Amino acid sequence: MDALAAVENFKKSKKISPEAYDSLKVWLTSEKFSDFKSEVEALIASQDFATIEDSFYKHIEIGTGGIRGPLGVGPNRINLQTIGEAAQGLSNFIQDFGSEAKDKGVVIGHEVRKMSRPFAELCCSVFAANGIKSFIFDGLRATPEISFAVRHLGAVAGVMLTASHNPRGDNGFKFYWSDGGQVVPPVDLKFMELIRNVEEIERLGFEEAVNSGMVAIIGEDIDKAYFGAILGLTLVRDRSTKVVFSPIHGAGSTNVLPILEKEGFDVTVVPEQAKPDENFPTAVGDLINPEYPEVMDIPIAFGRNLGADLVLNSDPDADRIGVAAKISKNSNNLQFLTGNEVGVAMCHFILSRLKESGGLKPEGLVIETYVTTSLIAKIAREFGVRAVDDLLVGFKFIGEIIEKLENKDDFIFAVEESLGYLRGTFVRDKDAAISALTLAELVGFLKDQGRTLIEYLDDIYRQYGYYKNILHMQEMRGKIGFLNRGAVMRGLRASQPGELGGQKVFKVIDRLPIGITDDKYITGMTGDQLTFILSADELVRVTIRPSGTEPKIKYYVQNWGEVGGKELTDVKRGVEKLALELENSILAETSKYIK
Repeated sequence: MDALAAVENFKKSKKISPEAYDSLKVWLTSEKFSDFKSEVEALIASQDFATIEDSFYKHIEIGTGGIRGPLGVGPNRINLQTIGEAAQGLSNFIQDFGSEAKDKGVVIGHEVRKMSRPFAELCCSVFAANGIKSFIFDGLRATPEISFAVRHLGAVAGVMLTASHNPRGDNGFKFYWSDGGQVVPPVDLKFMELIRNVEEIERLGFEEAVNSGMVAIIGEDIDKAYFGAILGLTLVRDRSTKVVFSPIHGAGSTNVLPILEKEGFDVTVVPEQAKPDENFPTAVGDLINPEYPEVMDIPIAFGRNLGADLVLNSDPDADRIGVAAKISKNSNNLQFLTGNEVGVAMCHFILSRLKESGGLKPEGLVIETYVTTSLIAKIAREFGVRAVDDLLVGFKFIGEIIEKLENKDDFIFAVEESLGYLRGTFVRDKDAAISALTLAELVGFLKDQGRTLIEYLDDIYRQYGYYKNILHMQEMRGKIGFLNRGAVMRGLRASQPGELGGQKVFKVIDRLPIGITDDKYITGMTGDQLTFILSADELVRVTIRPSGTEPKIKYYVQNWGEVGGKELTDVKRGVEKLALELENSILAETSKYIK
């Protein structure tokens, strides 16, 4: 049976949906997709109906961090067609801003993942064919350096070919605007519409584009400027921290490592994870996300043997930083820290140093997302500075707040619980290199006092209260996963629980926009997020949201308690017990809606 006949049979036997059938037939028969015909035929021959359905039933969508998904053939996969459409859509978007915008050009970077360089060169080819100049890095770079380069070069936009912390089989297209930040709603939705409406992808050969001057190769000069800006953020001069670092085969070797070395820290790279490698050979299963403790297993084992004070790892595009720290000064045992714990420690340290130096002003601003621990906002306000703590997930919303500040110097620090942190305004996305510098300085500062980062956190809890934040990530892959994610959110909205973990639900906060138009859209405030409030102070809560970057539902639980004169261990035990009960309760609720 030939491929077309097989597709007809799939439809008749209801192995695939009408939507997948229509799309699959076009990709199989249209001259437009002739380059993909052999891949399509191979997928059809596999009779892997789940993959066929998921690859073809819809067009890949923009999420909280651009367009991301598995590599493969079809409109719901990352491939030369969908990346080409994204580049053409961006070209059409830029065209509306006239010749000046086209001359300013687009900065293009990529990380280590499969097809990243070909995708980057394809983007250059598309931009050149549309009369738009581009600047492409000479090799692997971290995402935050692309954000920096957009601002440094005065470019109109930036593109980073990356899937960030997603599984190793993924890739993606991250889109930045002239301020160095990712585009926010409703502009990103307009961009998505432009992508869907692309009829033809215009291309010029990459070498031809380079020779014509439409593509410029950049590298060392931008690196120097970027490193110089980061090094200007130092808070203390102590360099006693013994650091172990792993880039997990990714771009951290281009930003985190050079910064730590330039600042004179004793830093050792985990040997088996040092070399950039698109296959991520030491990955734990399919995981390359520093949020998972097991991703830190190899670096921690290496760091323990070396007697490290601080162990760091970065995700493939080096915007997120994973952290483990020595438990006590007389032990080589290391403890993994969550993104919230790291954010709390960094925030308190930064504010303390600024206060001591006289640089802390009431106009100062700390920014965090709503699902990040409330302890950070509490610390900021008790230091006498402002806090924004109600943003949806997505660092683009943080970047937007910074851009709107009348005085950019008011910005102090930003936190996203998923290991994303930022200081300074020269980058408008989270930055693992900036985070690494701050953490290495903090640990060295504490080391001189005979203290560890773990002990520092406990002191903060004694002063401000103990906050327990739990993140539970429930993977839901493929089309059935997509449908289940929607079913969970609809089910919880239609039948809201009156209690969770034996605690009464005081109120429900639903951030889903209803009938939103451009003039009503409040960026960073409206989205598919549902929160159950379980205390009058609104600090005990459970939040549910479908991930905008991965096929997951994410559950965020927060509970807290005053320490006062009580033993911290006793307070921790009580707070953690209720937090776990809340976690189990919401998972039981959502299980009703999963098929």
